[in-house]
Amino acid sequence: MRPVLFSLHVAGRELALRTYGVFIALGLALGIALAYREARRRGLDGGRVLDLAFWLTVAGLVGSRLAYGVVNFADFGRACADGGDAGHRALAEWLSDCTRIFHVWQGGLVFYGGVVGAAAVAAWFARRERWSFWAVGDVFAPGLAVGHVLGRLGCFAAGCCFGKASTVPWAVAFPRASVAYEELASAGAVAPGASLTPPLHPTQLYEAAGELALFALLLRLRPRLAARPGALLLLYAAGYALVRFAVELFRGDFARLYVLDLPLPRLAAWLRLPAREPVLLSVGQLMSLLVLAGAAVAWWHRRRAWRVTRATPAVPAAAPAAAPPS
Repeated sequence: MRPVLFSLHVAGRELALRTYGVFIALGLALGIALAYREARRRGLDGGRVLDLAFWLTVAGLVGSRLAYGVVNFADFGRACADGGDAGHRALAEWLSDCTRIFHVWQGGLVFYGGVVGAAAVAAWFARRERWSFWAVGDVFAPGLAVGHVLGRLGCFAAGCCFGKASTVPWAVAFPRASVAYEELASAGAVAPGASLTPPLHPTQLYEAAGELALFALLLRLRPRLAARPGALLLLYAAGYALVRFAVELFRGDFARLYVLDLPLPRLAAWLRLPAREPVLLSVGQLMSLLVLAGAAVAWWHRRRAWRVTRATPAVPAAAPAAAPPS
């Protein structure tokens, strides 16, 4: 875990290049490159697809950060209210605390919030360009999956979205300056003077592995689903919902809220989780169930369009007109 790749001291200030931001940028770049390549293969205007990718990135980042701000509104408000002491330095710190919601480079993005923002922009853009929304979704689905893999590796480097305490052999302890250490230390879950957190489930790596498997599945099924616009997008939505629901069982970060507080000690013991902590039903798990249900309904409705597409015979190209006699 390395939250900061390196830092430079310029004019008395420290400028840090954070690993989280680097991986987010790499994930976006790779996802957009794959979408561009797929768009060209399908005969879409590559330049317009790049325009769409830019606005999807903006909408996704804004939506995911706003969702994170809503979930953690009390924490952001408390950080702002606790500052404001007299003096220039104190005022600067207070302003930094009050604008912390904009510090995306420090971590803190809710994926489902980004999906809502990006989907709205994609629908608007497709309508304006007279493209099929479903075809556009198929273009971006594989890139979204592999981009998310790198994003979760960035989460691992920053220590955000961490897991519950565990004794599994692959459990990970996060160092000082990581999000996991700061949150657990503030809750008294780190021993005084300790340089590492207790061993935790590496939930970031769990989700990255699930997304990587989903990416491979999408690539394998892409030729078979080429005649079913939207199938690839819906498959990604359903697959991610299942991965996210499972990973949420192991998540232990404090940003998560629960719709139902169900500890389920037997399931917790089988998964090697703390018996007293809730297992079901978090907001993320509820959203995953809603996305899974929505994908199933959309798949059922799309079947009719796919049957019409397969039943429509190909129109043979017109024979060239015979040349007039000379």
